[in-house]
Amino acid sequence: MGKEEIIGTVVRIMPYGAFVKLDEGGVGLIHISQFDDEFVEDAHAFINVGEKVVVRVIGKGKKGKLNLSFVKRISNEELKQEKRDEFEQKIKKFLKESQDSLSDYKRRLKRKMRS
Repeated sequence: MGKEEIIGTVVRIMPYGAFVKLDEGGVGLIHISQFDDEFVEDAHAFINVGEKVVVRVIGKGKKGKLNLSFVKRISNEELKQEKRDEFEQKIKKFLKESQDSLSDYKRRLKRKMRS
């Protein structure tokens, strides 16, 4: 706990912090003291609902709720690049699997033709 960075979306802001829905599942709270090294008086002035953020899990509350630390905001350009990277990885995987399948098919066909 504490080193893994997770992406989430701010779903609610309260005077004491912000609730973040994690992309991996679950919801956690960034306490107002975890936004910045400097004093943050109002969470509304620091972050907005709907904003994508990177957070770090720093603990669990009594009821299993996650306590989060703010790492950074994710810009629209970073989100677009992340989606492009995911798409490219999926295409590469698809092409490799297709090539492997075609190679297997050709081997089976050659064996049948020899028989």
